Amino acid sequence: MSNDDSRVTPPGEAQPRSSRARSEESPSGADAFVLPEFDSLPDLAPLPDLAPLPDLAPLPDLDEVLKADPLAGFDEALAAQADTVSSSGADAFPNETPATKASPTPSKATPASATTASSRAVPDDIPPRGDSPAPASKETGDTSKSSKRSVAATLAALGATIGTAFSTGHVGGSTTPHVHTPRVPHGSLPSAPLTHAPLPSLPSLPMPTPSLPNLSSLKAAGYQGSAQDTHALSPAWASGATTAWTIPVSAKSADATLQFHVDGSTLYIASDAANSSKNGSAVTVSAYDLSGSTPAHLWTSTGPTQSSARLSFHTPAFVSGEDQVFFHDVVIDKATGAQTQAPWGTDFPLALAGDVMVTCSTTTTCSGWTREGGEWTNLWTTSTATQSGYGLRDHDLGYAPAGTAVAGNGAHASVLVPTAANELPQILNVHTGEATTLSNPDGNADSRKVEVATDGFVVYESSGSRGSLFDSDGVFQATFTAEQDLPALSRDGTQPTTSDIQTFMTQKRAAWATGTVSMTGTGECTITVALTADDSTREVPLPDAARRSVRDGCSFTPKDLRVSADGSTLYVRSFSSQDTNSYIINTADGSSSSTKDFTRTTRLTWVFDDMLIGITDEEIKAFVPASS
Repeated sequence: MSNDDSRVTPPGEAQPRSSRARSEESPSGADAFVLPEFDSLPDLAPLPDLAPLPDLAPLPDLDEVLKADPLAGFDEALAAQADTVSSSGADAFPNETPATKASPTPSKATPASATTASSRAVPDDIPPRGDSPAPASKETGDTSKSSKRSVAATLAALGATIGTAFSTGHVGGSTTPHVHTPRVPHGSLPSAPLTHAPLPSLPSLPMPTPSLPNLSSLKAAGYQGSAQDTHALSPAWASGATTAWTIPVSAKSADATLQFHVDGSTLYIASDAANSSKNGSAVTVSAYDLSGSTPAHLWTSTGPTQSSARLSFHTPAFVSGEDQVFFHDVVIDKATGAQTQAPWGTDFPLALAGDVMVTCSTTTTCSGWTREGGEWTNLWTTSTATQSGYGLRDHDLGYAPAGTAVAGNGAHASVLVPTAANELPQILNVHTGEATTLSNPDGNADSRKVEVATDGFVVYESSGSRGSLFDSDGVFQATFTAEQDLPALSRDGTQPTTSDIQTFMTQKRAAWATGTVSMTGTGECTITVALTADDSTREVPLPDAARRSVRDGCSFTPKDLRVSADGSTLYVRSFSSQDTNSYIINTADGSSSSTKDFTRTTRLTWVFDDMLIGITDEEIKAFVPASS
């Protein structure tokens, strides 16, 4: 039988039975399937002939390649690459590289010879290898030229990549990791088109240098000062003012419902608790340490009260002790914030002298309290003249720190009663509650101011420019006639003696203050600063922003004033009653600055020589020198 007969079954003949069928017919196994001998296996059909592979171009000599300039023909390669991208639709697909474009399918108009040559060069069923050399076809000259351009472009791209990696890894001390470019073996240059778009510029061009910010113009956020209160304005304010930080507060009329107090470097904030009624049932107090760059929250506590924070028009609103701070009838531990309720109810704390707390009702009584074993005991209660509902506010001459009420010490310590404006001044002995009226037999009760000194009291009657001196027990000492047009004092937070006040009001020299400030002139007002330390003076022009409010012959009635110890800087809040601005004046060159933030802020309070805080409807602001 021939090989063809063994592969084909003639039509019409029965198909041979399978070995399984024969096995089922011969259970005995006589006709079981037997493997044929190897020499009887059918012959396999021969494989079809494959098209012969094209001849490869001879490899270039290694020494010649090493001697050649790798950048030779760089411009020509770039131009050829650009022509290739343009002709393949790079403008329509700018993000598509030549390697990712689909190969164009030959159209019907393509000559048969070209199609045949292409199929012989790269068979359709053999995928291209990226590391195989491109075949050099002798039939088409363009193919050889394209290969040369591809090799030149590849060498140029490799040189550019190495140059870019070197620049990125070393220029300017950058810490960018170095990118390693694998070495291409000789004779194994890739024939595939480049997978990266042409570089926009030659690698030999200088690398751009990034512009750095001017470090001298950068300013650290927050407070950067010394956190000291030397009772003098810091000269750093000559640079102007800026906001160091803010503490957000409730927008519900914070000016009326929120109270704050500074004791050393600690800020205490009190407000009605969230569940308080109109009459007040609880108060929330928070403490912040202001000595750092930003406020450090120490604690917040809430406790019961019979008063309301919104009714705190009384001055002082807070009274500080060594370990405790008092707000209305709430006693707060400075260290922990723990609150206890004091027994004086709706009375206001007026002063703490030794171990005695003096409270007043704002009507006609005051009381003295002491604490033993954690319990408060009433020492005395005294009837007084009609009191002012505002406490000691607008009661004094502004020579002592605001809210100062105690003169003398020990058994001779007395406290000034916040009497109404039409009443004669009264004082109470702190330990006994004995009341004494400060009256001059030749005086009257009209237009009277009372200043609390360290050793007694000074009563000034503006109608006769007469001053009366009393010791801390209320004993009359002497009278004097004050000078007219007294200069304004630098309010440094130091309490004077009765002799200091008399010398100032008669000789215009304030021994306890850094200096004094006055204005002179008829048309163009001039500011004169006199330093106490060396009696030197400095003159500066009136700030332009204040000229509209100074109309009455260069009069000067500031709400607050501070002078630096060297006389170089001046802070003024309100040159007159119509003025609502604050000013910082450089006495060296006469320049001045004012900020709207000062105008929008109320209850400005000094914390340090270089920090002033105030409150708006939305936040508590801290102002510091712009140069700090």
